[in-house]
Amino acid sequence: MSASLQIFLCIALLILAAKLCGAAMARIGLPLVLGELLAGVLLGPTFINIWRFQWFSASGPAHVSVVPVFKVLADIGVVLLMFLAGLETDVDMMRSAVAPAFWAATGGVILPMVGGAFLAHAAGYSWQHAIFIGTILTATSVTITAQTLMNLKQLQSKAGSTILGAAVIDDVLGLIVLSVVIALAPSFAHSGAASWRGLAVTLGRMVLCLALLGFVGPPFVRWVFRCAERLHGSHTEVSAALIIAFLFAFQAEWFGGMAAITGSYLAGLFVAGTPAHRRVLDDLQPMINSFFGPLFFVSIGLEVDILQLGSRVEFFIALLLVAIFGKIIGCGLGSRFTGFSWRESLIVGVGMIPRGEVGLITASLGFAAGVVTRDVYVQVVVVVLLSTLITPGLLRFAFPRSALVGEVLPSGAMELQRLDTAVDKMADV
Repeated sequence: MSASLQIFLCIALLILAAKLCGAAMARIGLPLVLGELLAGVLLGPTFINIWRFQWFSASGPAHVSVVPVFKVLADIGVVLLMFLAGLETDVDMMRSAVAPAFWAATGGVILPMVGGAFLAHAAGYSWQHAIFIGTILTATSVTITAQTLMNLKQLQSKAGSTILGAAVIDDVLGLIVLSVVIALAPSFAHSGAASWRGLAVTLGRMVLCLALLGFVGPPFVRWVFRCAERLHGSHTEVSAALIIAFLFAFQAEWFGGMAAITGSYLAGLFVAGTPAHRRVLDDLQPMINSFFGPLFFVSIGLEVDILQLGSRVEFFIALLLVAIFGKIIGCGLGSRFTGFSWRESLIVGVGMIPRGEVGLITASLGFAAGVVTRDVYVQVVVVVLLSTLITPGLLRFAFPRSALVGEVLPSGAMELQRLDTAVDKMADV
């Protein structure tokens, strides 16, 4: 079988598995991304391990393997996912709750990062690996949090608006920390004057790149779209947006030494400020959500071997507790500092627990860069999975019952709620 046929079969199988598992998760009220991740786990070394089959190993005289091609598609997917995240960022909403959102996000970045880093170092990891483990725990998923709040009909509440604003700020802070850690990773392994010079050069490149993208980026984006308007043909604006996304991703990693997703996220933010924002978003979403996104999330699951957790179960449990309570305490205290009640602070903290796609992206970048080992990567992916699974239930518990009267629930849960309401009325009588 030729390499092209192998790739066709591989893509068809992986997208089918991702969509089937995603639909199963959606039917029980959980995010689609969890199903796509679980599809990769099922097809990975934990259970089936599709790469061991001859169809996907190598073929022809050059022994072409499907795996590298698939990884390139996954890399394209992660750049496009973060570009889409930038496009969907609601800057106006973030400004309206900037003070509580900022302090909640700051607490939710500092406490998990410090806690995760010290826990990992105490468990025997080097500071380089420990700091990156802490960096992974700083992430929060805007998508999963928003979906949970919509299910609870609390998206426009005081706590809900703060959670979304804090999640956006958290992602920005997390991307900055991630870029710094990846860029400085080589310096951690050396000491002396040479390493300090390398550190200064790395920081200088990052600052210069961010300044260049920040000042030149918006007018450059507007100029590209003006040029696209003069071209004949359909979907020229989407083509212009993709050019900008990949150029910014290239610039961030090649010139700035940062993660490529930092550049694509900034590109999304700048494109979001143009009149073509809605048209680009409407055209890109189907392509990313139906093709590149599922391939990326399945690729994450394919790297996971849950059986490897057996050797370090204690560290995994401690890491999960830091991931959960680091967000609850850090974000909760940040909200309380700005005048929120204890319940509202608890809601904000619980709403910031899910790591989702941002945590997966961070973990995959660290693994690809060699900053974390495979066993840590597996543990982090499972932590991301569990933190996302528990959030909907914890949020229902955190919100007062009176606030969830209009909540959309599955049929069985609706019957239980009606029964619970009837019992309360009988008790009142």
